[in-house]
Amino acid sequence: MKYLIATVFFLFSLNLSLHSQEESQSNIIDQDKKKYEENVFNQAFDEYVDTTDSKRKLYDRIPEKLPDWVFTPIDLSTTTKIVGISDPNMEKKEAYKQAVLRAKAMYALMNFSTVSNITDDYTNLKESGKYSLYTTKFQDFSLSKAEMAYNNSSIILTDTFYTKYNEGVVLIEINHQLNSKENKDTLFVKGEHLQIFIEKNFRNEKIEFFSFSIQDNLEKNDSSDFLAQYNYRVVNRGYDIYSIYGDKSIEFKERTYNYRTDLEFAKDTTDSELNTFRLSRGLWNGYLTGVLSNITVLSKQLASRIKNTNDYYTLKNEGLIRTVARNKVSFGFNDFKMYENYFYIDLNGQIKY
Repeated sequence: MKYLIATVFFLFSLNLSLHSQEESQSNIIDQDKKKYEENVFNQAFDEYVDTTDSKRKLYDRIPEKLPDWVFTPIDLSTTTKIVGISDPNMEKKEAYKQAVLRAKAMYALMNFSTVSNITDDYTNLKESGKYSLYTTKFQDFSLSKAEMAYNNSSIILTDTFYTKYNEGVVLIEINHQLNSKENKDTLFVKGEHLQIFIEKNFRNEKIEFFSFSIQDNLEKNDSSDFLAQYNYRVVNRGYDIYSIYGDKSIEFKERTYNYRTDLEFAKDTTDSELNTFRLSRGLWNGYLTGVLSNITVLSKQLASRIKNTNDYYTLKNEGLIRTVARNKVSFGFNDFKMYENYFYIDLNGQIKY
């Protein structure tokens, strides 16, 4: 009898253990299914769960309305008003300081630039039996340098705006008719724009690089200069952004940057697609790439000289056309507007003798 009871108890315990294991396995499967839905299925079909990240993305889709004064720069006989924009993801006070510095630098670049441009158009055709290798490379590099003596204490901050992406936007007024003895501060600015297009037997590659560096030497802080730099590189569909402000590195955060304005801007039939610059990586990114791209185009339309080098061989046809130009130039806005989350920037340039 004892053996019978022990056997029944053992079988009952074994059954409970197997049932518990089945429940545990079922729970694991349910958890795996939930994780798969969250990490794969919902993302594939844009069915996001209600998280902080998804709420922010929904919030970002609502366009940020920019103030009208962003698009109405004023150039009077004695003063000029110009816009400056900070990086995203900055505290308000620091964002405004960076925006003011960039507004001063942009004023210097537009009015006191020496622009050097070199363009290489290279072709190479190699033939070997039934096969031929064809390579073309177009490389275009523009370097803009500006130096401006000014009086930092005379610069007036007239308007400010802080976006939901933590960007500072400012409008400053610069008095450009001060006596030279009053201009005891110095600003050095450098803008670079590099474009490389390579085609190798139907394989295409595009590289574009923008850089904007500032060195501000204030008389009251003569012991050291204040430095800032912004680099933006695009390789085919990938990109990276590197920004330094003083001794800080500003991290760029990927978000849905979306803007609008109450001004009645519309795309005109005369507007060139080459003058539109996306705002998907923030206001400053679109503004800077627009200005530097315009400077590149204008620098090639101004005075330049062409150098040709061509070599011809039996099995090789190689050629290089090089165009170089250097001019002192001042720039102005023909048009500056926004539509469909794009800046439209069209500059004019005039050689200074």
